[in-house]
Amino acid sequence: MHLMSSTDFALRTLLFLASEPERLVNTEALAQALAVSRNHLQKVVQTLVAGGFVRTVKGAKGGVLLARPATEIRVGAVVRHFEARQPIVACFAPDGQCVVEPLCGLKGVLSSAQGQYFRFLDAYSIADCLRRRPAPQGV
Repeated sequence: MHLMSSTDFALRTLLFLASEPERLVNTEALAQALAVSRNHLQKVVQTLVAGGFVRTVKGAKGGVLLARPATEIRVGAVVRHFEARQPIVACFAPDGQCVVEPLCGLKGVLSSAQGQYFRFLDAYSIADCLRRRPAPQGV
């Protein structure tokens, strides 16, 4: 399985926001921190908002923050939300046709593998994937 760049950026955005969940981060600062173009990141943020993963606050002191705790955001849900329209093979597309369909059992195998892939990702939250910085020594 290969993730689209927007899915990768979405996961990185969520991890970044989860590292300081109370902090509002504007998209310019977020784009710089993630080394992503601001325009692309804005589209990713809009999709994250539509999925209920983040929320935005408008205004001079506005920005983006998690819509719910990172422990409640499943990695599988994020990947599904971004990858939903991306078939893993052409025959999975709504208009996909298979010239060997009468003798092909691959579609069922790949569908099962994809289901297992998402179930595996569902076992992890964004919080589970966040590496905590070690506490300073002597504190």
